[in-house]
Amino acid sequence: METTCVHRDDRATYRAKERNLQMKDRIVQPTAKAMPEVTAQPPLHKVYRTISLAIVVSLAFVSSARGAALELYETGAPDLGTASAGRAAMASDASTAAANPAGMTLLDHSQLLTASGVLLPSTNFDVAPQTTTSGGGGGNAGVFFPLGSFFYVHKLSEKLRLGVAVFSDYGLGGDYGKTWVGRYYITEASLITGKINPSIAYEVSNWLSVGAGFNFGVGRLTFQSKINNALPRVPDGGLALESWDEAFGGNVGILLRPISKLRIGLTYQSPEDYKFGFRPHVTGLGPGLDFIRKKIDGVKANIPMTEPQQVMFSTVYEVLPNFSLMGNVGWQNWSAFGEFPVGISAKNQRSIEANLHFSDTCQIAIGQQLRIGEKWLWSAGFAYDSSPVSTANRIAVLPADRQLRYGTGVQYEINRDVTAGAAFEVMDAGPGPISNSRGPLAGTLQGHYSTNLLNFVALNIIWKF
Repeated sequence: METTCVHRDDRATYRAKERNLQMKDRIVQPTAKAMPEVTAQPPLHKVYRTISLAIVVSLAFVSSARGAALELYETGAPDLGTASAGRAAMASDASTAAANPAGMTLLDHSQLLTASGVLLPSTNFDVAPQTTTSGGGGGNAGVFFPLGSFFYVHKLSEKLRLGVAVFSDYGLGGDYGKTWVGRYYITEASLITGKINPSIAYEVSNWLSVGAGFNFGVGRLTFQSKINNALPRVPDGGLALESWDEAFGGNVGILLRPISKLRIGLTYQSPEDYKFGFRPHVTGLGPGLDFIRKKIDGVKANIPMTEPQQVMFSTVYEVLPNFSLMGNVGWQNWSAFGEFPVGISAKNQRSIEANLHFSDTCQIAIGQQLRIGEKWLWSAGFAYDSSPVSTANRIAVLPADRQLRYGTGVQYEINRDVTAGAAFEVMDAGPGPISNSRGPLAGTLQGHYSTNLLNFVALNIIWKF
């Protein structure tokens, strides 16, 4: 009996353990079957990954839009004919009010100069085989720009002059079209600026003059690019911004005349800080990327953009009574332009430090002026500016490489009080090789510019009072 009782207990214990194991199997088995349903969903993860990349791409235009500017010497004034050589020491007309205000003291009469013309660019991109996005080269991406300027110098006394200049010396634009290979980086961008510069000059002695001015500028920044919807049958979306802002700055200069045949000019132009604020405008997002709109809805970004400070040293030497040589050595602070904070305002305020890895640039220029008879003056010049950015950091919105300027012009004295002139300059902005990679949505963009020219044509007229 006792043995039988022990045997039954063992069987009961075994059956109880077996039931427990079966219950565990029922609990564990559904979970084991459910796990593949949670983890094995590559399409969903790809969508999330795509969304994250798209957000990065949509914000990456901040650096591209910031690059949409180039500091230009070409205001349409007669020094266009010397490719800006001798600019800070020429002091031969009212445009010195902007170039070097100290030079105003060399003008014997009050003087008005107006200039108008055009910028005719030729910018053609050759696509390299490493480019991963389909599309064309964008054709001529250069954008036609009108040129116009106004300079006035008033002779207040024998030693004191007042001046005012209205001109633009900062900006650029490009339009590659909607089907070019770099459309996920940029399709169109421009920065247009204009400034007014009142100034004053004083002749300290017969060999030294000093001058200073104050700048007030207004700028308009626009940018457009495409967004890759990552679905073959869904057309590209779009990203755009437009913003206006103003900036303040100043310039100072000195003019030395150690001997009667030599003029030496030195000028400093302060930086001018724009702060463009905008809300990104996104259109045409596909079903997988509409999350971007919700992510950036209500977000405002601030892009600071600085016209770099610069220093220019110029000389003009009268070799013969009818022949003069002139030259420049200059410096521009582009490294400061490349380092900036991007401010983003939403529910949480934050700032992102960015660096475009720009470098300071230098300029060397040489020119000449030859007087032909009593009425005609012929000018010619050449200038070299180093590249502000390397191949690895160059962006399509600012394709400038090293810059070579070739200028020529003529002036004709209609009478004692009126002189008319014309000038032409071509700026070769170099091959500008580009090698950008911004993830699978924007792709890799590589290539160079087979032509990268800016052609400036201007007419000017001078009135003496």
